Amino acid sequence: MLELKNSGLPLYLDEGNHVMAISALLTMKGFGRKELEKMQGLLADERALVKDEICYDVYRGIAYPEDQALLDQYDFQYDITIIMPGEVNGEVKKTSGHYHGWNPEKINTYGEVYEVIKGTALYILQKSANFDEEDPGNVKVDDLIFATVHEGETILVPPNYGHCSCNIGEGPLVFSNLAYKPCPVNYGPVKYFHGMAYYVTRENREIRLRKNERYGALPAPKFATVKENPALGVKFGLPIYQSFRENPAAFTFLGKPDAYVDEIMSMLTLQGELVR
Repeated sequence: MLELKNSGLPLYLDEGNHVMAISALLTMKGFGRKELEKMQGLLADERALVKDEICYDVYRGIAYPEDQALLDQYDFQYDITIIMPGEVNGEVKKTSGHYHGWNPEKINTYGEVYEVIKGTALYILQKSANFDEEDPGNVKVDDLIFATVHEGETILVPPNYGHCSCNIGEGPLVFSNLAYKPCPVNYGPVKYFHGMAYYVTRENREIRLRKNERYGALPAPKFATVKENPALGVKFGLPIYQSFRENPAAFTFLGKPDAYVDEIMSMLTLQGELVR
């Protein structure tokens, strides 16, 4: 069993089947599994799928019992997702992808915190001002960013960006998220277009991007890496769970995004090309 030290919690990964073991010191509220059969309608090539092959697992509501009241006070939940290694007809394994709903003022959508505990992630971020159109065929992508996040790093998903997590490493991708529980989640627009604006593939061990032609015209892709911001609770090397325990007020932006949009965007450092 491999100890997932970057989580800062007593969590362990079975290196054979990539299932996570949770210490009895912690509690967990739920577990979900997404097999390839449940990913149909989101993949670039769905020929000859091994339907019971695992794409990713989600462990929901992990906490020390003594911290649950603090998490509830802020309406936060701490989850861990494990995306399995490998490809599906050349496409790397990924999560379903979704947009977050608007805040009550309908000025911005809610953001989210993703921390890579093991492996390397590529986050597809696609901005849309009309993702909630009644006719999803009218949804327009206004900005498109591919952000590489390495082990021990954290990304703040900016308000107004739909997002999808892709495993571009050689082994499993383990990442945590700190989420604002009242945030609505909208999978419909991504499902309508059969995935995000691009598919991420691996060819001869190289990561490549393939446009999803169902979207039609798209903005030119941008590439980014991430940087820390201790004022918002993000300090590389300090696990997010621990950061929240030490300074929960730093994460106020999750429930009240309006004042933080520019600061969150500034945590993405644009690059000339995709970084591995």
